[in-house]
Amino acid sequence: MLAVVKPSPLRLWGFLLTVIGGALVAFGSIGTWAAVTLGGTTEGAVPTKGIDVWQGKLTLVLGALLVVGILALRFVAPHRRRAVAVAIVLVAAAALAVAVWCAVALSSVVHDTGVDQLITLVATQLHLSTAEATRQVTAALGRVGIDVKAQSGLWVTVAGAVIALAGGIVDLAWVRQKRVAGNAIDVDTLPARDEEPGVETP
Repeated sequence: MLAVVKPSPLRLWGFLLTVIGGALVAFGSIGTWAAVTLGGTTEGAVPTKGIDVWQGKLTLVLGALLVVGILALRFVAPHRRRAVAVAIVLVAAAALAVAVWCAVALSSVVHDTGVDQLITLVATQLHLSTAEATRQVTAALGRVGIDVKAQSGLWVTVAGAVIALAGGIVDLAWVRQKRVAGNAIDVDTLPARDEEPGVETP
């Protein structure tokens, strides 16, 4: 039977920051990252979701891993906690790096996907063949260029990664505190390796 006790501040804040951050990373990844238009006009803007590009699929997976990781941190054996906490920090840092990269180089990240979606939109609205729509969009690109504007989903992903990274750092601090304090805080649900239940490995 699992012990139900009031969590220590580090454990509580580490959990909240990591799970909220991971959820925001995942939620932002399925949201709209960019609006693609021809020549900067706001008419006919084509939304590009994070999961429309491989970077968004990656951050979606990383966000899910963060949520799984913070749950695992509570229930793994004590001698594995530090490895899990380090993994959380690394996953959050990776999510942040990918999201920031996409924000900085957004045009190149979504260019091909955005152009394909523009072609589909033109073909649908003007009842053209894909080949003719491609020809018209390509010609327009040569005249006015493509304009890409960042949307809220991308910023939610960046913010979530920052929050999760902060949570991972707090998780590491909790692991160190728990190692010293033992069952004086946050009673273990699993025994330490090679010891009796309730005794923390020094």
